[in-house]
Amino acid sequence: MRIEKIETFTTRRVCIVRVHGDDGVVGTGQTAPFNADITAACVHRHIAPHALGQDALDTQSLMQRVTLSEYKFPGTYVWRALAGVDTALWDLRGRREGRSVCQMLGGRARPIRVYASTMRRDTTAEQEVDTLRRQVERYGFNAVKFKIGVRQAAGEADDSGRTAALVAGAR
Repeated sequence: MRIEKIETFTTRRVCIVRVHGDDGVVGTGQTAPFNADITAACVHRHIAPHALGQDALDTQSLMQRVTLSEYKFPGTYVWRALAGVDTALWDLRGRREGRSVCQMLGGRARPIRVYASTMRRDTTAEQEVDTLRRQVERYGFNAVKFKIGVRQAAGEADDSGRTAALVAGAR
């Protein structure tokens, strides 16, 4: 089975990747959520030229071809784009074989716990707690995840009390 077409559906924060096999089977994947619209462009510019027409089940060769061919492009976007295509190819293979990705990797499907998260640090503690509270109430989450402290690259020693207020508010 050959890769016939690669599509992306994106916003700034979400990029869904669909890979179509020439036998009509379609797999769906997702890239990392950071600047997903830029990552979508990378899927088409840096991944698709190496993937189209290739064996959809030989993901190792695709990974190697992209790595060797796209080494001069800033890595993070290429890796995000490649990961989105890779997850779509796993999904495509699973659909073709009638097995879950979990089964193909030797595991078994079982319920997993999910949590609410905004993945942000650019809010006040009060805004973050309010957003998480709304997610819990709306979707029924029984756990939350939030960012604490400052980013290493920020060069700041403390977060002006945001972490302490966030932990207290989340409790």
